[in-house]
Formats: sequence, structure tokens, C-alpha cells
Amino acid sequence: MSEKKIILIGPKYAADLKEAGGVTVLFEQLLEDMRELGIDHLAINSNKNCYSSIAETFFVVMKEYLANLRYYDHVSLHGTANHYIMIAPFVIFFAKLFGKSVSLRKFAGNFNEIYEKGGPVKQGLIRYVLKNADLSFFETKYLVDYFKKFNPATYWFPNVRRRPEGMAPKSDFKRRFVYISHLKDEKGTQELLEACKRLDDSFDVKIYGPVHEAKYTPEYVAQYNTSYEGSLTPKEVVAKLKEADVLVLPSHREGYPGIVIEAYSTGRPVLVTNLLAIAEIVEEGKTGFLVEPKNVESLVEGFYKFSEENYPRLSQSAYDAFEQFDSLPQTKKFLEKIEAL
Repeated sequence: MSEKKIILIGPKYAADLKEAGGVTVLFEQLLEDMRELGIDHLAINSNKNCYSSIAETFFVVMKEYLANLRYYDHVSLHGTANHYIMIAPFVIFFAKLFGKSVSLRKFAGNFNEIYEKGGPVKQGLIRYVLKNADLSFFETKYLVDYFKKFNPATYWFPNVRRRPEGMAPKSDFKRRFVYISHLKDEKGTQELLEACKRLDDSFDVKIYGPVHEAKYTPEYVAQYNTSYEGSLTPKEVVAKLKEADVLVLPSHREGYPGIVIEAYSTGRPVLVTNLLAIAEIVEEGKTGFLVEPKNVESLVEGFYKFSEENYPRLSQSAYDAFEQFDSLPQTKKFLEKIEAL
């Protein structure tokens, strides 16, 4: 276990927990692990929703970072593409100036697309931070393979959670499906509604999450043979998964969705889109079913693939699949690599 004193920079919770995104949940989980393991650390909050502007976020983060850097051995930045482009270059420059080691952990997928579509300046900043980091971690295996060319010390650190106490595989199937995510077109919300309208009355589909596009009012959702049940705090998510049989998430773009990991932790199989990252963690016909993105017909067919006969096996497989996404073992691996520097 690491005996180094570590500065952790990442997005902490804002005041409204019902607006908490996957990256904040993930960073807060890391902080919980660090406290449990007794690691001496300082957490600096880079969540722009906790500040009045992006400029204030940058200046507050850098002020706290520079004020404390001399007292710590290692700096670890956990963030999105914006963190890598706006904050990471300065974090790395000053860390190297003070002789401190640095690790980077990129949340979510599609960073390869951001790099490829970026101009010379953006690409140059990304290459600089990756090449000058002592360790680099990515959420998906395809991103590890892609970015290893810039830094051989590049590793997999998947989206993780803790398994709630008392969880076990589920045997009964009553066609209860739940969607827990932001309500917006990019998450496949509209395709889900269209699919719900084509399901027979034996299905019960409930929708939870913050509304990010104005059209998704409770009245609008109710037209589609389903219901909008409001937003959830991170602690309420597990309770709603336990009430359901299957998680459905027909996103157009994803890394490893945290809600899929949480579904696995409760032994709930999933109905999700066949995206590059998701296909790394969902085994077709074993932990759930994959459907084509933006395809209502494929989604409807997916609903009907679950049955009383195959459900117990699917639930057991989902429950077993969670092991590789258990937070504490992954955090220990992360700390072991830092200690070995």
C-alpha cells in the first residue's frame, strides 16, 4: 500500500446530489477508498458546478494546488477531456518543477475521437500531458491500447463501485425495467420512449434522472406508455435497481456507464446499446443483451429477449461480472503503481 502523501484533483459533489454525474460519483468513491485505507491525501475539487465560472474553477484549483504541492509526494489528476486540456498541463509543469511524480486518470470513453478531431494545439497539449505523466490510466481497454504509444506506463482503471450489503442474484422475472440516466437525446431517451409505446402491457418501465432537454416533461413521457419518476441521489439508485429486474440504457455514446456497474452489483442484467466501450463489459446473452444505437426496432426486440427461463442465469452472470469493477481492489492496484514509482 502507498506510503506516499498524495494530492488528488477531481470533481467532488455539488450541493444538489440529484444532479451528480458519473464522474463525481467515481471520484467520491476513490476518496472513500483512500480514507478507508488510511492514505494521507488532500482532495482538491475541480467540479465546475461548485464554482461561479470555469475561470474561477481553474484559479481556485491552481491556488490550492500550488499552496500545498511542496508537502506531498505525488499528484493525481482525475478528470474529463476538459481537465486534461485546461488543468493537466499546469499540474504537470509545476509537479515536475518541484520534483513530484504525477498520475493521470481519464474518465469516460471517446478520448481518442477528441484527440483525432482536435487541432494542432489541442493535440499538442494532450501529447504533452500523456508523455510527461509518470502513470496514465484510462477507463476502457481500447483507450489504453490507443494511447500507450505516447506513454508505455498506461493502464486500465475501470469505472468502479462498491457492492451494497446483502446483494444476491435474483431468480424471479416480472418484466420490470428501469432507466436511470440523464434525460436527453444522446442517452437514447427518445428511442426508449418510442420502444415503450410498442411494448405490451405486461412490461413496467420506469424512468429516473435529471432532465437535460426541456421536451422531456412528465406529461410528454406519459404519452409513451411509461412514467417519469424524477431524479435520484447516488444513494437512492441502488434501491430503485433492486425494485427492477433489468436496467435499460440505449445511449448513443458512452465509456463504461457507472449505472451498468451498479446494476451488476445488484445482480441485475442490462439492455444496452452495442457501443465499443459497452461491448467490453457486457457479454451478449450472458450479462444482458446488446442492441443497435438509435434503432427502436432493435431495442423493442431486446426487451422481449428476457424471459422467466433465462433470467436467473442472466442475473447470476451479471452478479459475477461485478467482481472486476469492485472499487477497493482497483484502488489498491492504483496505489501499488504509485508506490512503485
